[in-house]
Amino acid sequence: MLLLGSLIKIPLVAVPLVLTLHLTTTRHLGYAQAGLVIALWTAGAAVGSPFQGRRIDRHGLRPVLIVAAVGQALFWGFAAGLPYPALLVAAPLSGLVLVQGSTISRLAITGLVPEESRHTAFAVDSLLTTVSYLTGPSLAVLLATQTSTALAVRGLGLLLVVNFLVVTVRNPRVRPRAEDRPSDAPLPSLRQWLNRGLIATCACALAAGMFASGTELGIVGALRQHGQTAWIGPVLVGVALGSMAGGLVYGSLSRRPPAALTVAALGAVTIPVGLAGGVPWLALAMLPAALLNAPAFASTATAASTFAVSGARASALSLYSTATAAGAALGGPVVGTALDHGGTSWGFAAVGLFILLVSLSAVPAMRPRAVAVPALSDTSAHLAKESL
Repeated sequence: MLLLGSLIKIPLVAVPLVLTLHLTTTRHLGYAQAGLVIALWTAGAAVGSPFQGRRIDRHGLRPVLIVAAVGQALFWGFAAGLPYPALLVAAPLSGLVLVQGSTISRLAITGLVPEESRHTAFAVDSLLTTVSYLTGPSLAVLLATQTSTALAVRGLGLLLVVNFLVVTVRNPRVRPRAEDRPSDAPLPSLRQWLNRGLIATCACALAAGMFASGTELGIVGALRQHGQTAWIGPVLVGVALGSMAGGLVYGSLSRRPPAALTVAALGAVTIPVGLAGGVPWLALAMLPAALLNAPAFASTATAASTFAVSGARASALSLYSTATAAGAALGGPVVGTALDHGGTSWGFAAVGLFILLVSLSAVPAMRPRAVAVPALSDTSAHLAKESL
């Protein structure tokens, strides 16, 4: 299921780039026009994700994925030839019925992996997400240059639909067996499942989501300032490899730091990065932050699954996915504004300080609370221990 979720993430990462190439090179539209289409599609996905999660909680994963597959087949099958005004209407509608690959992976982890091992599974999911972000753009460029941009758009859309259908056939368990409930059982209300711990976790996820897009822009700005643009690609790949290494270490830990403190550490080590010069000092300064990148996402995903209540796990994890996407969308503008007004050092300091402040403010709400347990007889206590 982790691999299937990653196969969904790859076309989702690649499609915006190949659609931009199609609109700007084949249809000769401006980059702003192409960017608006991508922004509307992304906004539709971000807004629709919690609603898709609610439908998964109510009806199960399979019917929701069937609707998603039909919606993506219609959009990506015709997107390459749609008139621009129609594209502006269809793009957000396609996003609204999209089910994120990360949501599918996290729900499968929640349903298939015991709670004490979920942090390891979430760490592996973070590693595979990094691989998806490394391979997706390369796949987009390869298809667009070796075939045609229109065929590349349709091909990636077809790949996305096929992956949805494969997961539909597989139909993985998305909740622990202990939480199975009758189909007509009422779902938890918004006030019941949107608790303080989940809100704080989503705030940390938003802050962590700003790291990738924000520091990527910061690296580009720093290396351009030192006339070392040829090193942009290698440094970004190095950051990704460092993130994967950090995820491996985090997944192997038996005792882990709290999620909010992990994200706070990510922000703290990001603040001084801008003080470094060009290569190799910038790469060395980015290493601590790179090592904490995947652990930040793995720890917050684990926390989200912990704070999610029975009957609303898909809603909670879909909201978590929306928070990370919103963070990724905010990172670029925040760092870009700081770069324009204060230079390279202020770009990294801005995103790092934001991450640090948000995560530290979330610590009280995410602190584990002791739960009172009534006295049990020896036999009942043994049975309860075995069931746990």
